[in-house]
This record gives sequence, structure tokens and C-alpha cells, in this order.
Amino acid sequence: MAGMSAVAIMLLASRPAFAEGYICDDAIPRTEAVALLCNGIAKQDQGDVDGAIGDVKHALELQPDLVEAHLILGIGYYYQHQYALALAEYDLYLAAVTDNFHAWSNRAAAYLQTGDLVAARSDIDRALALNPHDVQLLENRIVIAREADDRLTVIEDCTWLIEHFPPRSKWLLDRGKALGAESRLAESLADLQMAVQLEPTADTYYFRGITQYFLAQYDAAIADFTQTLTLQPDFTLAYLKRCSALYQLQRYSAALPDCDEFVRQQPDSYDGHYNRGIVRSRAGDQDGALTDYRLAIELARNPAEKANAWYGVGVASERAGQKKAAQDAYRRTLEIDSEYRAARTALQRL
Repeated sequence: MAGMSAVAIMLLASRPAFAEGYICDDAIPRTEAVALLCNGIAKQDQGDVDGAIGDVKHALELQPDLVEAHLILGIGYYYQHQYALALAEYDLYLAAVTDNFHAWSNRAAAYLQTGDLVAARSDIDRALALNPHDVQLLENRIVIAREADDRLTVIEDCTWLIEHFPPRSKWLLDRGKALGAESRLAESLADLQMAVQLEPTADTYYFRGITQYFLAQYDAAIADFTQTLTLQPDFTLAYLKRCSALYQLQRYSAALPDCDEFVRQQPDSYDGHYNRGIVRSRAGDQDGALTDYRLAIELARNPAEKANAWYGVGVASERAGQKKAAQDAYRRTLEIDSEYRAARTALQRL
């Protein structure tokens, strides 16, 4: 549901320090540059990011070797969503200070926002090498691994957290989703059951519904998707999944309003038009199905989707008694995917 731009890992607070103590400790003598840096830190804590950046940049002008200023600038630029600038500042800081796990984690967060998952993983691993059992670092690695589709790391890190701390809903949810993606459905359901008990949110109901769907527990899945929509009416995917579950129970008329609502909210979605085409065809509305399938062909993101939509055109045309149109659609399917057995069988039958 969320794209990369909406994904974030927690930025860890980090206070730069000289060897003898905290740089802004009143007991430590300050240069003018250090005073500006400390003012910048205070402003950043108060939410005045622009003011903080101005003070810290001025501090660097007065004292270019004030390496701690690069760390604070990195945090400030990250808050401003200027990730390239944040990375440049973190690079300067980490070239001089290699044992600050906060900084490694924060640079990982910036890399994540730019989509560089390899660099993000390298940095979060470096942070964990310095502080192996930090909960927030492990949660940050889970986010990065999830985005990289590294399900085994998600399962491993969530398992460690669940075994060493009172279970949290988000750990169970992440592990349950990863287990489901690995086809370990019984284990996935157990995690998601507990996640719902701990925190009955739209997300926990939705993903428990997904696992129940794949276990062919369609009534239970429908109940969970309904609960999802009760809690969050704009949870668009829940409409599509409830439509699919109702379809599996051959409740075609009941399924259609959910597919309609999904298409209304996401009119340019291949999945919406393709799935509604299937339901409409089963419900006897072949004209409506053909309209949806043809829209799906235009919206297809890859050859497999296009082949499926053309096959749907063939099925709907055949049910409408349009033999020639059905033959043409099955041929188009086979032109895209010569191994599409259902289309070849249908064409031979006709």
C-alpha cells in the first residue's frame, strides 16, 4: 500500500560529544562555533529545523573542523527531505567518527528514502555490529529488509525481539506477513491472531484476512476485511480482497459492490478492472465484463497480465455466444504467451 516515499525508519537522536564529555555541557568551555552548534541543536529539538541548519552552517564557517556539526546537519537535511544533502553530511561525519551507531542508522534511513536498499542494509548492519541488541536498530533493519523483500531477515529479527521482549503487535504483524509470503500459512495465522488480540487495527485485521483467504477460510477472511473497513473505510485493498473472497464462495452479486467501490477509488488499476471483469462475467454481465477486460488490457503492467485479460475477453465472448470474437481473443492470448494452456484448450474446443 505504501510506496517507497512513505516508508521510514526511526531517526535515532544523537548528541555529538568531545572526548571529555557532551559538547554542549555547560561545564565545557565553548568557542563561538560550538555555541552556535549548541544553539542549532536546541532549535532542532524545538522543531525549528531551518533555524538549526542556519546556526550549524555558520558554526562550520567559523570552525571547519567541527565534525560534530556534520552530524546535526545530516539530521536537519533528513527532516527537510533533502536526502542527498543529508547523505553528504553523514559521509563527512562517518569518515571521522566510525563508532557512532546512531549515525550509521541515520544514514541508513537516508539511503532508504533514496531507494538504495543495498547501502541502507550495509549501514544498518554496521550500526548493529556496534550495538547488536538495540531494539530500535533491529526494528530499523526489519523495515529495510521488508522493503528489500528479504523475508528471512524479517522473520529472524522479529523472532529475536519476540523471544527477548514482551511481544509487540508490529513485530507479530511483520513476522506474520513474512511467514505468509513464505507460504508458512499456519505460522502466519498464529502470529496474526496474536497481533489482532494485542492491537485490533485495520492492518492487523486485513493481513489476518489475507492469510485466512489463502487458507481457503473465506468466511473468516470476509469478516476480517469487513472489520478492516469498519475501522478504516478508505482501506481500498480490503474492498478488492473481500470481493475476491465473496467470489470464491460464488456469491457473485454480493461481490460486485466491493469490486465497484475499489474501481471507483482506483479507476486506473489493472487489478480492479480485471477482477471485476471476472465477477461480472460469472454474474452474467458479459458486456460489463468485456468493458473491464479491455480496460485491463490497456492498464496491464506486463505481458502476463495482458494475456490474462485477453483470455478473459475470450471467456466472456464465448459466454455471450460470440464465437468468432472468442477465437480471436484466445489467439491474442497465445500470441502473448504460447504456453497458455487454458487458451489453447478453449481454442481447440471452438
